Amino acid sequence: MTNELTESTDASATDHTDEAAREDPGLTPSRRTFLGAMASAGTIGAGLSAATGTGAAGVPTPRLHTEGRWIRDPAGNDVTLRGMAPADPGFYRQYHPKSFEEVLEWATDTERGWHPNTVRLPCTQDSIDALGLETYVTEVLRPAVDLLAARDVYALVDFHLIRPYTQEATETYNEENDDDLAPIDDVMTTFWDRVAPEFAEDEHVIYELFNEPTQPAMYGDDAGAFQAWRDAAQPWVDLVREHAPETPIIIGSPRWTSVTHMAPEYPFDGENLIYAAHIYPDNGPPADFDQWYGEPANDVPVVVTEFGWEPTGGSVDQGTTSGWGEPFREWVEGYENMGWISWCFDDSWEPAFFESPDSGANEPWTLKDDPDQMGGYIKTWLEATKDQGIPESTIDDDVAPPAPSGLEVTRSTEISVEIAWSAVTDEGEAGFSHYNVYVDGERRGQVIDGTATTVDGLEPASTYEVGVSAVDSAGNESNQTTTVAETIATDAGQSAFVEHELPGRIQAEDFDEGGQGIAYYDTGSTNEAGADYRETGVDIGTAVESGYNVGYTETGEWLEYTVTVESGGSYEATVRVANGADSGGDLRIEVDRAEVATQNVWPTGGWENFEEIRVGEVDLPEGEHVIRIVVETSGWNFDWVEFTGGDGGGEDVTPPTAPSNLSVTTTTPSSAEIEWSASSDDGGSGLDHYAISVDGSLDQQVPAGTTSATIADLAAKTSYEIGVSAVDAAGNESATVTVDVTTDAGDDTTPPTVPGDLSVEGTSESSIDLAWSGASDAGTGVDAYAVYVDGSRDLAVEAGTTTATIDGLTAATTYEVGVSAIDTAGNESATATVEATTDEADDGEGDEDDESPADALVVNDYDGDPSWSSNRNDLGKWCGAGSFQNGTAGGGAVEDGELVLEYDNAGWFVEQVQQDVSDYSTVVLRVSGANGGEESEFLFDMGGARDLLANLTDDSITTSVTDVAIDMDAAGIDPSGGGLSIRLNFWQGGASTLEIEEIRLE
Repeated sequence: MTNELTESTDASATDHTDEAAREDPGLTPSRRTFLGAMASAGTIGAGLSAATGTGAAGVPTPRLHTEGRWIRDPAGNDVTLRGMAPADPGFYRQYHPKSFEEVLEWATDTERGWHPNTVRLPCTQDSIDALGLETYVTEVLRPAVDLLAARDVYALVDFHLIRPYTQEATETYNEENDDDLAPIDDVMTTFWDRVAPEFAEDEHVIYELFNEPTQPAMYGDDAGAFQAWRDAAQPWVDLVREHAPETPIIIGSPRWTSVTHMAPEYPFDGENLIYAAHIYPDNGPPADFDQWYGEPANDVPVVVTEFGWEPTGGSVDQGTTSGWGEPFREWVEGYENMGWISWCFDDSWEPAFFESPDSGANEPWTLKDDPDQMGGYIKTWLEATKDQGIPESTIDDDVAPPAPSGLEVTRSTEISVEIAWSAVTDEGEAGFSHYNVYVDGERRGQVIDGTATTVDGLEPASTYEVGVSAVDSAGNESNQTTTVAETIATDAGQSAFVEHELPGRIQAEDFDEGGQGIAYYDTGSTNEAGADYRETGVDIGTAVESGYNVGYTETGEWLEYTVTVESGGSYEATVRVANGADSGGDLRIEVDRAEVATQNVWPTGGWENFEEIRVGEVDLPEGEHVIRIVVETSGWNFDWVEFTGGDGGGEDVTPPTAPSNLSVTTTTPSSAEIEWSASSDDGGSGLDHYAISVDGSLDQQVPAGTTSATIADLAAKTSYEIGVSAVDAAGNESATVTVDVTTDAGDDTTPPTVPGDLSVEGTSESSIDLAWSGASDAGTGVDAYAVYVDGSRDLAVEAGTTTATIDGLTAATTYEVGVSAIDTAGNESATATVEATTDEADDGEGDEDDESPADALVVNDYDGDPSWSSNRNDLGKWCGAGSFQNGTAGGGAVEDGELVLEYDNAGWFVEQVQQDVSDYSTVVLRVSGANGGEESEFLFDMGGARDLLANLTDDSITTSVTDVAIDMDAAGIDPSGGGLSIRLNFWQGGASTLEIEEIRLE
């Protein structure tokens, strides 16, 4: 049981020359796809790989500034920034079983041999959108910055955008890619208005303005590109400087931060500005870097804020230590003032320092230290240069803080102990920094803020000496205060993990002690999520808001909680759950093994989208009882269950009266105001609130005593049914009274633009496939497209969809088909039209040997109708390819009715199906190869199956055209999904030519 995670990529990362990453998000996450706790009351574990020490660098981190081409400390010493970047801290917070605190601890642990003086923190728009900017700053970025302060390391806060840097280029990108990147100025100002002032007083912080500006690239006009970038970005530099007058700012450049050489000629206005370079093997050999990245360092400060290599990586990152890494080091160290930050201290964001059993795994992370791998080389390089170009301390303080007092164990489990102590005050000049926590004399971690933590990764039924010391900002450390802690045995019988008192809330992860079959039942033997909270087979994962939850639920699993009920009576039960599936699951609540309630967990739109669902009234007797939460039907994540009430109101089964005189008082294009006459309640518990629904779905609740409400976020010129019911404190709900309302049309009387590029993408005897480019609307926004046949409206498709199929037509007939755009105010554009003729009726004659079986579903037969270049297949869905050695943009080429793909350890291919194909059992590729045996040289990916084609079929590719069949059931392909695609991935080391005559399902 744990969250069913759906890793998402940074939307801004998709615009890059690494076509494989852009078009095949199913590939192993790379720097392009994704580019494209230790805080208060946190958790201190055994470390990322059974670490026994967490030594900090002990290097001063005073405010830096620039003088000419140098980065200097307050004493005027030259400083060289050296370090690495992990993945986005928000990525660890949302998806990875490791926390960002763990990763940053490891990356700065001198006892492990890591000696950076700078760690880059990439902040992706993807994480910001998922968590919300405020949550991201306060719960992710601020703790990460504070942790690095305690580790004596500079924090480079990088706004990790990869996208166009002008609005015109953004709009072009959106049109060409059917995307919806937000206006660039809105994105930049929103982020830096919040982030720049947040860390303005943190002397160890450096800002990186914009990771990789992409377009306009203006190849062949470097000066023009840099000036266009400077014109766009200077206001953002000014904005940051307004909020943070002294914080150094690192500035990138167009073409993925590769036009560094223009900075001396066209510098930005402002003080303490540094210029970035991003360099990978795809940029060429280091011997050629002087003109582009080296010579600028003779005039301005330059830091290579991204570089890396990977022998088995993609075209951008592929390289070796001997062939590229060592020459790069020799080159960069030829410039005394040039700093460097390597990418990436992770196991999944490529090129990665570590490998793990599965991308994004919890344990173990193994450093890639083979001779030609990057991870071990960077570690050695950092250690060799750890004493070079470091700042001088501005603090004269050699007096340690006092030792903490009052250390005690506040709670024990099988694998952890919670401890707390009294705060200390440092009287020296440096000021207090953090607490170190020890287990049996070995340092386990730090607590930066607060005086309590959980030490986990311990063994059951064991005794430990736990110690805490205080450390100031000059690195002076107090003596340890110690206490003895004992963990409990795993076979101690059922007992409460937490003393739950009702009324109150029960966290899902705090089920009883006792183990499998006693306190819980789980169908798996290990925690699939790896959250380091308890030693258990229950799948405990992390939850953004409450810390942990339980997921991967399977039918028949259960969890038990020992509770003490304060007073008997009727309690209102509420659960907080999430369901990312298309259908609901069911949970059951039992008290002392007797069923008291069941509840359907409907889809909530994602496995991290938790909602509170009212289960209803539950009778709980006074005293100690065992509550069991049962997975009656799988498919939901469980955060907590709460029981409220119990004040003797259990006898109230009488609902309030229904509200009366419901009426609409005001409407606007986007809202409606309603009012009603108050309800009364005679059941004894009293009126609690009113529930307001829109078209049958709960919109909001207002407290008793309020008899009006405003319903917002409505569409203009649209009819709704508004309902109001009354709910008492016992949970009884009245009947719902309703009223119909139609929002105003508003001031928008301007129709959208006419859809462009209307074209016929395919025809059959009875249908025509259309495609067009999206319309725009300056008013209320495009709502739908209307499709016409000979002047009569035939169908409508929602905004965002720019294809349609007109069915039910007559063979060999010419029609005028058209498309118009309609906005939410009802304004309709003019109609774009085109003529199309349906196919001749099939007379049954012809060469049946070349035809697919009559019952087959042809995905694409590469007969030129539609043409491969139109990016549409025979199903009318998107298809495409890239990074091959032939065809336009490496997309392959159709020759004599076959798609020819020439590959040399590179290439991606996609055919979208996007429909339920449960009626078919076999995928058939009709193919031939130049050499034969190509089934062992590329991955086949469809519906959950992803493996070498040779492992999914008994057939072989030969030099003659033959059918290669994949049994979908045997391969593990789920044919019922609506988002199915057939993907081929040629980054497996082979080189040949594959010719595909047809792909079909039988």
